[in-house]
Amino acid sequence: MVYTNKNAIRVMIITKDHRIEGEMYILEGSRLTDALNAKSKDFYALTAAKIWRVGDETLIASPEYVAIAREAITAIFPVE
Repeated sequence: MVYTNKNAIRVMIITKDHRIEGEMYILEGSRLTDALNAKSKDFYALTAAKIWRVGDETLIASPEYVAIAREAITAIFPVE
């Protein structure tokens, strides 16, 4: 099995119904945009996530792992 070095970056993802914040892992030396331009990925994995409902900002889940469908994402950006 081949392992690659990855860096964790904190991101916020906005979908139609949710705001999701968590750790996304990208290849060492690459940028978030590089990871997003990989058209072969249908889902993006986040760890240590928090999911809020858009509108009333209710925290609805805090999963250790969540996979978000590329097609559901309206916006994604790094947070500090």
